[in-house]
Amino acid sequence: MSESSEQPDAPVFQVIDIGAMLDVDGKQWPTAVIDAQGHPAITDLARVHAVEGIGDIHTEAVAMPLAAELVSDEATHIFLLAVMITKPVECTFGVSFVLPAQGQVLVEAASAGNLVIATTSPDEINEQNQPLWLAIDVETDLLEQAIANLP
Repeated sequence: MSESSEQPDAPVFQVIDIGAMLDVDGKQWPTAVIDAQGHPAITDLARVHAVEGIGDIHTEAVAMPLAAELVSDEATHIFLLAVMITKPVECTFGVSFVLPAQGQVLVEAASAGNLVIATTSPDEINEQNQPLWLAIDVETDLLEQAIANLP
């Protein structure tokens, strides 16, 4: 019996909210909120990175037009940000944004060079539920190019 070399499909999470997180120094971090329930490998990434260090993260981005019947004032494209982590753990996932509705956070991430991925809604945070959110560096040139190529 031979082992399969097939990799499972990487999950893709739809952005459910955007905004900015303020750190203790008052710096604003562009933030995208996703629902990662049922994906403990994703929800635990921030804790792993806090304990073991940031490691190696690579991102890629692409914008894809929606089918004509799905286009609206708020949605003309889907923007997919692929996140590939190789250290301290191996993990790959995608984050999908609806453009132009959620485009501002991508512009801010390209300018800042980073994006916070929140796996817990800000509405659910309280003293008992203090999640660690995952801050990732983004390849600003690639992100800016993907944004610039939009019509």
